[in-house]
Amino acid sequence: MPETLICSLDPDAKTSLQMQIRQIFVEAILKRVLQPGDKLPSSRTLSDQLSVSRNTVNLAYQALMDSEYIEAKPRSGYVVSASAPVGRLETADLDTLEKRQDDIVDWQAKLIAPPQSLRQVQKPLNWREYEFPFVYGQTDSTLFAHSQWRDCSRQALGLRDFSNTVGDFGLSDDPMLVNYICSRSLPRRGIQVQSEQMLVTLGAQNALYLVAQLLINSDKTVILEDPAYPDVRDIVSRRTDKIETLPVDEEGMVLDEAVLSRADIVCITPSHQCPTTTTMSLRRRHDLLALAQKYDFLILEDDYEFEMNFIEKPSPALKSLDKTGHVIYVGSLSKSLFPGLRLGYLVGSHSLISEARKLRHLILRHPPGHTQRTAAYFLALGHYEAQLRRLRRHLATRREVLQSALEQQPLFEQIASHFGGTSFWIKGPDWLDSRILAERAAEQGVLIEAGDVFFASDNPPLNYFRIAYSSIDSEKIPEGINRLSALLHDMAEASPPA
Repeated sequence: MPETLICSLDPDAKTSLQMQIRQIFVEAILKRVLQPGDKLPSSRTLSDQLSVSRNTVNLAYQALMDSEYIEAKPRSGYVVSASAPVGRLETADLDTLEKRQDDIVDWQAKLIAPPQSLRQVQKPLNWREYEFPFVYGQTDSTLFAHSQWRDCSRQALGLRDFSNTVGDFGLSDDPMLVNYICSRSLPRRGIQVQSEQMLVTLGAQNALYLVAQLLINSDKTVILEDPAYPDVRDIVSRRTDKIETLPVDEEGMVLDEAVLSRADIVCITPSHQCPTTTTMSLRRRHDLLALAQKYDFLILEDDYEFEMNFIEKPSPALKSLDKTGHVIYVGSLSKSLFPGLRLGYLVGSHSLISEARKLRHLILRHPPGHTQRTAAYFLALGHYEAQLRRLRRHLATRREVLQSALEQQPLFEQIASHFGGTSFWIKGPDWLDSRILAERAAEQGVLIEAGDVFFASDNPPLNYFRIAYSSIDSEKIPEGINRLSALLHDMAEASPPA
């Protein structure tokens, strides 16, 4: 191996220079570009080549030695370790790979259900690169308590907790996390349950999927809101074709007894309707519970964003009013912490949770132990409450700025939750196609979400869209709305309504 290595570092990358050096050598070793015994450049040579300090190179080399990718030889310097994980392919194996055929399997014939095209809300992975990201469900990293989360993560990996976090929980969950949710989170929603009535899930979506697998088949009739969270509609449609919808007005889902009398399960977001943000009135909540008892249907309550209440107290959860066990409750920590956390929980009768626990075990056994314990420490040490206070303060300011900006645009009719939340549901002129608006807005650095995917109809209204303010600084909001409004005026002039 020559004393120099052809490689370069990216000073603008999110990973440190030391980490980039480690990745370069790991990749070269795993791809067999570097073989056991090959000599590596000296730390002085590599630091000169990469224009970094020798200390940075030495730290990277030390980390590679700790993981046994390289070793230091007396009078020889650094070489690839004899025990490095280098794959050795025999000649026969290489010949087999060269002769490998293309995939000719007819997968549409093999799949037990025909492939389905999901109508999902599209969020570009590089949304942070847009100047005005009015995108829902993403977080502003500047508002998150990074150092506190790191401390909790290190504590979860400490000697006292290590055996618990790295072990196989089997059918169980982290008792520290379960205790906090049962004693603190759920009582804030008026819900009192035992630990056996709660299951930790990989986010709310996992909870919704488990319920669908356990309670819905082709004979069951499911009632959905319209508009509604599109992933719920897709989950249910994989289990049954018997799906009916009920419209949403300013009091939430409109209750039609004739429709509800046929229901087996009603999926609903009563406290913060998705996507309109309206709240089901207390009167309708009691009426829905009475109908559930009368016709013996179940209610699946997704109580997302209840923590984002910075204007007034949210209405009590539907589950807190349930006296007969007909309500199944889904909560999540992803909205209030960060979406990549993927921690949620399912609450219901003991019989249901017991079966859900068995099904979860077959699918993924349990959510990662280290993630559960880190979140448990973050909650128990008070960081979560501080995080919520910080979020509510900033979100309240952003909401006020956004509402003021929207009120100056006569072409926009907005609906927003009366207690807070993170988004507005916008109705544009009847002639508007929000898909085109979203596409053109993105070209000018403005990200919004077209609303057609939230409707059940194959020919949904196209003039609705969603604007969120959780991931955009308040100073940028007015200009972003001005650009959006200018685009709308341009579209009106180019294609005036008939």
